[in-house]
Amino acid sequence: MLARGRLNEIISKVKAARGFVVGTPVYFGTARGDLTSALQRIGMVSKGNGDWLSRKVGGPIAVARRGGQTATIQELLMFYLINDMVVPGSSYWNMLFGMQPGEVMNDDEGLKTARRFAENVAWLVDLLERENP
Repeated sequence: MLARGRLNEIISKVKAARGFVVGTPVYFGTARGDLTSALQRIGMVSKGNGDWLSRKVGGPIAVARRGGQTATIQELLMFYLINDMVVPGSSYWNMLFGMQPGEVMNDDEGLKTARRFAENVAWLVDLLERENP
């Protein structure tokens, strides 16, 4: 669980960032409760202070041993979409497989997908900044 001061620090960093990607482990079929609580707080702070999340670029990545990633990605996409954020695609769903620390490094397709997603986030951030200096 995040302490209030730590979450305020994260909120400040998200506000200053050009993009915002959330990665989460999936233990019981969806995103961790502390993550979704933090995202709800970030969203409420944004909405109460000029909707500063609007048009930021980002999206979710989910990691699990066997399943739950698709539901988790769908769950987290709601945060991005309700906050008027821009979510680029990738070559597949943004999910990786692994149970033990470092095991995802054996998921070649998942790593390729995550890298492409990261490239698309960076490309879109740069494109939008050139169009709207």
